[in-house]
Amino acid sequence: MLGDYAVVLGWAGHHAAALTLLDRIDRARASAYVLEGLAGSARRLQRYDLAESLYRGAMTRAPDRVEPQIGLALTLADAGKPDAAGAIVAGLRAQHPQRTDVLQAAAEIATARRDDFGALAAWQAILARDPTHRAALRGRTQTLARLGAPGLAADLADRHPGLLDASERAALAASSTASQIRWGMIAADTERGPARFATLDRALADSEVAGQRALAPAETLSAAERQWALDRIVALVARFRMREAVALYEAMAARENPLPGYVTAAVASAFLHLEQPERARDLYRAVLAADPDNLEARLGLFYALAESEQHDAALAQIEQIVATTPSQIDAWSAATVRENPAYARVLAARAMAPLFANRPGEAQERLQVLADRAPFNMNVRTDHASSMRARGWPRTAEAELRWILAAEPANSGALGERAGALLEMRDYRAAEDALAVAQSVAAEDGRVRRAARLAEVHGLQELIVDGTFGRSSGGGATGAPAGTQDYALEAWLFSKPLAYQYRVFGHLYSAAARFSNGTGRWERAGVGLEYRSPLVTATGELTGGLNGSGAGAAATVAFTPNDFWTLRGRVDTSANDIPLQARLTDVTARRAFAEVGWRAHESRAAAVSLDLFDFSDGNRRDITQARWTERVIAGPVYKLEVTPGLYASRNSQAGVPYFNPSRDFSPTLEFANEWLQWRHYTNAFRHRLVLAVGSYWQQGFGTGPVAGVRYEQEWTADDRLVLRYGIGRTQHPYDGQRTTRDFGYFSLNWRF
Repeated sequence: MLGDYAVVLGWAGHHAAALTLLDRIDRARASAYVLEGLAGSARRLQRYDLAESLYRGAMTRAPDRVEPQIGLALTLADAGKPDAAGAIVAGLRAQHPQRTDVLQAAAEIATARRDDFGALAAWQAILARDPTHRAALRGRTQTLARLGAPGLAADLADRHPGLLDASERAALAASSTASQIRWGMIAADTERGPARFATLDRALADSEVAGQRALAPAETLSAAERQWALDRIVALVARFRMREAVALYEAMAARENPLPGYVTAAVASAFLHLEQPERARDLYRAVLAADPDNLEARLGLFYALAESEQHDAALAQIEQIVATTPSQIDAWSAATVRENPAYARVLAARAMAPLFANRPGEAQERLQVLADRAPFNMNVRTDHASSMRARGWPRTAEAELRWILAAEPANSGALGERAGALLEMRDYRAAEDALAVAQSVAAEDGRVRRAARLAEVHGLQELIVDGTFGRSSGGGATGAPAGTQDYALEAWLFSKPLAYQYRVFGHLYSAAARFSNGTGRWERAGVGLEYRSPLVTATGELTGGLNGSGAGAAATVAFTPNDFWTLRGRVDTSANDIPLQARLTDVTARRAFAEVGWRAHESRAAAVSLDLFDFSDGNRRDITQARWTERVIAGPVYKLEVTPGLYASRNSQAGVPYFNPSRDFSPTLEFANEWLQWRHYTNAFRHRLVLAVGSYWQQGFGTGPVAGVRYEQEWTADDRLVLRYGIGRTQHPYDGQRTTRDFGYFSLNWRF
C-alpha cells in the first residue's frame, strides 16, 4: 500500500513527498511499477543516479517491460549521457518500431543529442500513425523551429490552436526573426545595392518593439524579448547601423544575464567600424576566452590590435592564426581532402600585416607571392592592389583592379580601391564614375567609404601657407646672404575643383631681410589657374609687385608618364627665389627650372635639376642639383631616411652687391629621423630630427665644413589639416667666413 501511495504522489506531482517514503519501502520486494514511479520522481528532481538505480531495479524485476527501459534512456539523456541513452532507445526501436512511447523517447533523446533531423523523423513517424497526437505535433513544431524553418513551425501551430502557449508562440516568433536575420546576412554579403538589405530590414521591423523595451532599464524582458533584442544587435551590425547596435548592446550588458559570444563578436566589429579599436580588442578577447577557436574573432583581434597601433601584438596574433589554421580540410581520405578556404584568407591577412606597421614594401612582396599562387583569388589580388597604392603606384594598382573587375564586375572592394587609385592618378571624372558604381554596389564597404572620403576631401578648397624666419651672424664682405634677420611667407589659396580638372588660385609672397646697408624686401601677389590630368599638371599665373617690382607671369608643368618618372619645369619672369641683397639695388631676375624625378617606391627616390636665373643687372646664375633618398629603417614608430645631395652653381659676373660666387660646389649628407608619437586613423602626431653634414667649396676661398640640425613636429587631423613647425641651426661658410643661422619655420595645409 505504501508503494502505491508513493506512485500516486508522483502522479500528482508531489515528487519530493514520494521520495520521502523510499526508505520505508522494501525495494527488494517492491513491484516493478512502484520502482518505475519512484524512479520517475527522482528523475524529475534531477537525482539522476538514484533514478538510474531504480529503473535498473525495475528492469531486473520485469526484463520484458518496455517502460523502465524508456525511463532509463531518458534519465541518461538528462544526466548528460546522450550516447548511452541513444544506444538503449535504438535497441527498443529495433524491437518495437511502431510503439508510440518508444518513438517519442527516440525523438526526445535525438533532441538531447542535437540530432534535430533524427528527432523530426521520429515525430513524423508518430504522426503517420496518429495525426492528432498532441505531443508529436508540439515536438515537430519545436524541431522545425530549431532547424531554421520557423515559418513552417508557425503554420503548424496555427493549424492546431493551443499547441503552444503564449510564451512559446513568442519564442517561435523570435526564432523566425533570427532565421530572417541569418538569411538577410547572406543576402547582404552576396547581393548588391540597397535592395540586399530588404530581409534584414524586415527582421529589424519585427524586433523594433523588443529593442525599444530593452533600451529602457526599468522594463523586464521575457525570454522571447531578450532573444529578439540580442538578435537585433547582430542585425543592426549587419545593416551598418553601428551606433544603434552599440547602444542596444550596452543596454543589454547592463542587465543581469551575460551576453552570448556571437553578440559580443558582432559588437566588436561595430566598434572597429566606428574606429574604436581598443574597445573592439577587449571584446574580441572576451569572445576568445570562451571560444578560443573562433576564427572570425581571432582575425578581428588581429585587426583591432593593428588599428590600435599595437603592432608587435598584432603580428604575433596573425602568426599564431596561420600556425593553427590547416591548409587542407576533410583530410580523412584522399578522395575527400580539399583546400581550406579560410587558409588563403589568413595568409592574405598576414601578408597585409606589414602595411599596418608602415612597411608597405614587405606587404606588397608577400601579396605578390600569394597572387602568383592563387591568380583567381580576387580578394588577394585586391589586397595586392591596395599595397601597390601604398607604395605610390596608383597606375599599376588601377591596371590590376581593372583586371579584377573584368572577372568580378560587382566586387565592391575592388571598385572602391579603383576609385581611390583614379583619384590619386588625377583622373577625376573617371574617379567620380567609379565611385558612383562602387556606392551603388556596396556604399558601406570599408574601401568604398575610404574612397568616398578621399573624394570629399579632394572637393574642398585648399590653403597652403609656408613661413620661415631667422637670425644670422658672420659672413664675408657682403655679410650673411640671408641678412642678420629675415623672414619669408608664402600662401596659396585654391578654389574647389572646377570642371573636374581646374582650380583657380591666389598666391601671395612676402620676404624681407635686414643687412648693414638696409632692408631688402620682395612682395608679390598673383592669381592663376591650375590644370590637373593623369599625364600633366600645369599652372599659369599673372603676378604683380606689392612694392613696385612690376607685373610678371609664371608657368609650371609636370609630366608624369607612369608611377616612377616625373619631368618638371617652371618659368617665371619675376622670380621670388632671388637674393634679397639684390633688392637693395632693385635687381630682379627671370627664372627657368627643369627637373627629372624618379621614385621607385616609398623608400627610394632621386632627382636631378637645373635652375637658371637671368638677373636684371646682367648676371646669369646656373644651379645644378642632384639628390638620392633612401629609407634605410622603416617601422611602425621609427623610420630613418638618408639623403646624399650635390649642389653646384656658377655666376657670370663678379663684383655685384650680393653674395655671388663665381663657382661653388657642396656635397651633403642628410639623416632624417622620424618618430610617430601617436596615431588614431587619420589623426597623428610625429616629430623629426634632421641632421646634415657636408662641405662647401667656393672658388677663391677654399673648402669649409657645412652642418645643420633641425627639429620639427607635425600634426595631421582628419585628412584635412597638416600643421608642421620646427626650429633649426645651420653653419655654412660664405666668402671664407663661417655664418650661423638660427631659424624657425612652419607649414600649413588645410582643406576646408
